[in-house]
Amino acid sequence: TFLTIKTSKKRLNEELERLVDKKIIIKIKVPKENCFRYTVGEYSIKSKINLPTGEKNDNLKFKIKNFKKRHLASEKKLKNWRFRLYIKLLSFFSQIKFVGLSGSLAMMSAKKDDDIDLFIITAKNRLFTGRFLALIFAYLIGLKRKKGVFKAPNKVCLNLFFDESDLQVPKFKQTEYVAHEVLQMRPIISKDNTYQRFLTANQWVFKLFPNALTVLKLKIKNLKFSKNYKFKIENFGDWVENLLKKFQLSLINKHRTSEIITDSQLWFHPVDFEKKIRSLS
Repeated sequence: TFLTIKTSKKRLNEELERLVDKKIIIKIKVPKENCFRYTVGEYSIKSKINLPTGEKNDNLKFKIKNFKKRHLASEKKLKNWRFRLYIKLLSFFSQIKFVGLSGSLAMMSAKKDDDIDLFIITAKNRLFTGRFLALIFAYLIGLKRKKGVFKAPNKVCLNLFFDESDLQVPKFKQTEYVAHEVLQMRPIISKDNTYQRFLTANQWVFKLFPNALTVLKLKIKNLKFSKNYKFKIENFGDWVENLLKKFQLSLINKHRTSEIITDSQLWFHPVDFEKKIRSLS
């Protein structure tokens, strides 16, 4: 999926076997009882890793143990009754067109103390109404992460909101890191083909990762779409949107730092992981 050149599974397997023959990588067999919904993989770089003090397992056993631990932690977060109720409530409102899991949880690789990153797309001209609904329900259910707190296990992190009229990621954000986030995102609410429209608006990701389109076609084929409920509360009206916009912007501007705020997109990222990765590379 994230290979930067176009290839096929057959060609990739041939190259992997060649690297095994040259002893650059090693081929491993993972016992079935250690494989969950996602596999660990059959190949590993031939290198040692630093194990925790007192860890007696070898490299492969440690990797499997760590994978198992993260997968179970991820499943526990998704099955949490508060989170399930929260998503169900959001699905009732026509202002919310899409909710997607992002970050480590989307890859079922979350740690126990990780929060839950969500990407939300709202109906046209309902960006701030949609954000208000997402915030107020998170507060009421006890899922809202407190301001300034960076470690909030099982709390929702509402860092990214798009209006459905502007689904393309800005040019300056069209990087490999953001493309990876787009492709690994896991839809949990999708109405009116919003997920497909989002991918169509961001075709640039397939130029960076040309094999990803094949994988996503299968993902979309198996996607169960959410009903677009006709709720009485559907017609909030433009005046409510404008009122909520002014109110929220006044609060945002009091503590504004590196946030990206437009009429159709809101980017809140207290920790810029892309900058962290660049500094390490």
